[in-house]
Amino acid sequence: MTARVKGGELAKLAGRWSNERVFWDWVELIQANPCHGADGAAAFIRAVCGVDSRAQLDHDSAARAEFDQHIRKPYAKYRASVGCV
Repeated sequence: MTARVKGGELAKLAGRWSNERVFWDWVELIQANPCHGADGAAAFIRAVCGVDSRAQLDHDSAARAEFDQHIRKPYAKYRASVGCV
């Protein structure tokens, strides 16, 4: 069993985005499996980053790299394109 780690800034960011309707819309644009709410968004982030908890994003360099490459950077571009600040 993996020790439970406390989430930091990346986990908080992933948590905020998981609750954004715009994030759900973006997930639906980039994959065939639509995201239906915060739970689905959280599951999407965990699957893409290969973690059991978003808190691991702050402690696992490979997960952080996956988050940055496949979620953070592309979603930031999408947010800018639809007028989110």
